Amino acid sequence: MPKALIVEDEPLMREYLWKNLERIHSAWKASACAKDGLEAIEILRHHVFDLVITDIRMPRCDGLELVSYINENCPKTKVVIISGHDEFEYARSALQKGVSDYLLKPLEEKALNSILGRLASNLDMTMDDDVDEIATQEQCSEPPSLLIERARIFIRENYTNPLTLNDVAQALGVSPSYLSSVFKSDRGETYTKYILRLRMERAAQLLVSYKAGKVGDIAQEVGFTSTKYFDSAFKKYFGMTPNEYRQIGPNN
Repeated sequence: MPKALIVEDEPLMREYLWKNLERIHSAWKASACAKDGLEAIEILRHHVFDLVITDIRMPRCDGLELVSYINENCPKTKVVIISGHDEFEYARSALQKGVSDYLLKPLEEKALNSILGRLASNLDMTMDDDVDEIATQEQCSEPPSLLIERARIFIRENYTNPLTLNDVAQALGVSPSYLSSVFKSDRGETYTKYILRLRMERAAQLLVSYKAGKVGDIAQEVGFTSTKYFDSAFKKYFGMTPNEYRQIGPNN
């Protein structure tokens, strides 16, 4: 059964979706909940979901920032935005980021049912295609060790740009699911952890070397599309904000 992650800062709406998603459409199961984007990102680092249903206005990390993370790190995960803010700019921003659909509160179960049905049908077709593709790759592709080395080289050459697992897989001529299943760095890291380490180490160098450089410019320089998400990722990685790191330095 396809799994969904519910991301909602309003407790009542979060609980409602958690308890009723399978009733709204029997193909889906709500497997986890998060109260904001940062909590959702932490869950996504350790678990795979077919769908994320998220509010758009949340503290710490909003729905659009969460979508940016998903696009970069979970390219096969679909996203449905639910918002109480009937504003064109929000809807346009969400759709430009490639979300599957956009619903307004108060939520209409019939509309959500229709979206969930369409996504479930598309997921079934995609899974069938992936099984065929992976089977072909396992029979005729290069050894996984060589593929991983080519992947590492490509990532090192391109990680300063927004780079998804899908981008790397396409460049190497394999499926994202197959690359994800075999990828390990020299340190035993997954793709997500490997590219994060490259970006964090490069950002730390730039923060120290270019004291006058804006944090937002450095975030873009190392491949982050959101300064706010870069700030939170950097703090989680180093235990301090980019500005604090710049003032204290790496050896203190």
